[in-house]
Amino acid sequence: MSAVPHLLEAWEELETDLARRFLYLFLDYDGTLSPIVRDPGKAVLSLCMKKRLARLSADGRCRIAIISGRSLADVRNRVGIAGIVYGGNHGLEVEGPDTAFRYPVPEASLRALDEVRERLERTLSPVYGASVEDKHSTLTVHFRNVKRGEISAVMHAVSDAVRPFLSREEIVLRAGKEVCEIRPAVQWDKGKTVLWLLERCTNAGGERPWPVCIGDDQTDEDAFLAVKDRGLTVFVGKPAGTGAHYHLRNIGDVAELLGRLAKIRKV
Repeated sequence: MSAVPHLLEAWEELETDLARRFLYLFLDYDGTLSPIVRDPGKAVLSLCMKKRLARLSADGRCRIAIISGRSLADVRNRVGIAGIVYGGNHGLEVEGPDTAFRYPVPEASLRALDEVRERLERTLSPVYGASVEDKHSTLTVHFRNVKRGEISAVMHAVSDAVRPFLSREEIVLRAGKEVCEIRPAVQWDKGKTVLWLLERCTNAGGERPWPVCIGDDQTDEDAFLAVKDRGLTVFVGKPAGTGAHYHLRNIGDVAELLGRLAKIRKV
């Protein structure tokens, strides 16, 4: 049996808290609400998932934030539910009801990202399946569709492009699921975004929310760590190496969880 319990199998011990508390749900998008697909542009939110999110967003004692590595406009357009907080670029940009935030990324980091993008677009253009996504505050190099024998060439190209800027601490490089994330070297991540949102959230009675963080990637571990001692954290996928309290096997389990939450909260 996994050292990280399956949340749905532990439902009875969590149900009372999940039904009665003022909740703040923090969700990733790709791999959590929508399946990871070959073409990131086709990662569509299912009608079932959207309906369950909409039901929970109508609950006066439940807040929802979807914080993604995608750009703010992209994740907001893909979900399209009013009343939800949306975070793009791993929380560097946030918008929602009575909420607006842009992390002040240094000009040196923005210039470094532009130079890295130009270098990678040149060097990766001959590699079929490789692409560089410019999200202004971050870059994502996609290689999910690259032939296995050419992946090392992509990695070398990324390493060469970022090396001078890494040494000047203008950007950082992070590995994801068949992607490389190139971000400004700033002290901000999903965990700090979650804490920033929690600090600004109370209900009419002054009650602080109980955070529930759900995600499938390394970037979500920052959020898990941030609320480890004050909320519920859930990894989606095989839970080896995660710091989350519980796990769900896949997005089907996530949909089941959201459905159960809507039912016990009577929305």
